Amino acid sequence: MKNGFLHPLERSFVEEARANTTDKMAYMKLSVLVMLDEGLTQEADSVLLGISLGTVNNCKKKYDKEGLEKFLDRHYAPYQGKLSDQQLADLEDEVSEGLYSNCAQVAQWIEGRCGVSYTESGVRAILAKLGFVYKKTMAVPGGADAAEQERFLKEMEPFLAEIDQESEVVYFMDAVHPQHNTRSDYVWVKRGEDKEVRTNTGRRRININGAMNAHRPEDVEIVEADTINAQATEALLEKLLHKHTEKDIYVFADNARYYYNTAIQDWLSRPPRIKLIHLPPYSPNLNLIERL
Repeated sequence: MKNGFLHPLERSFVEEARANTTDKMAYMKLSVLVMLDEGLTQEADSVLLGISLGTVNNCKKKYDKEGLEKFLDRHYAPYQGKLSDQQLADLEDEVSEGLYSNCAQVAQWIEGRCGVSYTESGVRAILAKLGFVYKKTMAVPGGADAAEQERFLKEMEPFLAEIDQESEVVYFMDAVHPQHNTRSDYVWVKRGEDKEVRTNTGRRRININGAMNAHRPEDVEIVEADTINAQATEALLEKLLHKHTEKDIYVFADNARYYYNTAIQDWLSRPPRIKLIHLPPYSPNLNLIERL
């Protein structure tokens, strides 16, 4: 069972110091704290690290007597102290606004607000403990109606949950247009020289209309076409009809103009087993096939 004598933030700084030190003995002594914090015995630490039991015992005693700041300072890893619970709460509120793009900016805020200096890796450890991750922002359509999306979700979720998969099937449909073209990127080259990359002649793209099963996402049907239009849509829906000869088929789709084309509307009026359901305008986030 884990001992857990290190505060979670202390544990982060010990691991950071251990990862950054080039001194073998410092690495061993920092590892002592990590392994003891995991609940290993001093005897086990001694055997696994290849150091004497006395060294393990002295490391723990020095931590207990001096605290982490002096222990880390002794082992080549300056430690500036930890934030109070209130300061951590303030930091969490600040970063939750989603306005910081790097750890240097957060470190500057901490120093200005709390008077505590952290390295970027130290900030990274704190943010990880607070549950933050570093990820790309997600673009959402500016015309989306949040209230309409919420209303639609309240209807869609129970609808999907109540589907009888023996007699009904639900698909989410959309088109994608992969493009094959060379793009320049950055590389290291000698000053004054260039790195040339041959491009393909002209731009190439393909048009794929696809439908993904809401309950079995590995079940995907696609149709490749010169243009995604009413005819390409009809071809895809025909595939679904032929695949599910005994089931009623519900297909969720966006509001592309070709779905309202007279030809596709006439076609949809004939096979009674298939029903096209439109998502709210500007709502790709509600279309499950977008994940694919």
